[in-house]
Amino acid sequence: MSRHIKAVGFDFDGTLVLSEEKKAREMAKVFREKFGVQRGVPTAYRKVAGTGKNRQEKVTLLFRQFLRRKPTRQELRAMDEHFGFHYEQSLHRCPLMQCTNVLGELKKQVEFLFLLSLENKREVHRIAEHCGLGKYFAEILGGPKSKQENLLHVVKKHQLKPQEVLYVGDSAGDILAAKKVGVKVVVLQKNFRYRELLKKLGADFTFSSLCALPKRVEEFERG
Repeated sequence: MSRHIKAVGFDFDGTLVLSEEKKAREMAKVFREKFGVQRGVPTAYRKVAGTGKNRQEKVTLLFRQFLRRKPTRQELRAMDEHFGFHYEQSLHRCPLMQCTNVLGELKKQVEFLFLLSLENKREVHRIAEHCGLGKYFAEILGGPKSKQENLLHVVKKHQLKPQEVLYVGDSAGDILAAKKVGVKVVVLQKNFRYRELLKKLGADFTFSSLCALPKRVEEFERG
């Protein structure tokens, strides 16, 4: 059975860009502007972030909590467009994680890198290009498809075995998506106690930050 890693994928928000707090504020702004909800949205949004839910699923949960109903299709579409605009604007200055040079190092050692997000694929592609990250990735994938669906797409399209793919994320949701497909998963987490919990959930490797990530692929092939 081959253990050679041929592709490495990276989560976007929280892994390559510092955006989760910005997203919580922008979602609060959308609910305030569109529906008059003044308080509580940032805290509620943080609770659903990292759970593997896409944007529409998060919005539906927030609707139930603050408006006590499901959103209509028109409202989901309007929320998607409104939030997407704020999301792109908030990342205009490219709040990148440090040590993104690791992307270039890993790219030399594998067949390709891919970028994966739960946010709208078009938005992620534009932001990645704007921030100078697009050049590293053969594919940029995003919503409305789930991370599990997109990981399966990578495996099938490139005719890879799951164990030949490594995925780098920052949440329990990333672990669950990777494990369902059978790919190896690396989780970045500063809190040591939380890192131990993530290992119990199935993370193959945990590191404190992108800067601590090994730059040699063989380091991930030994586990």
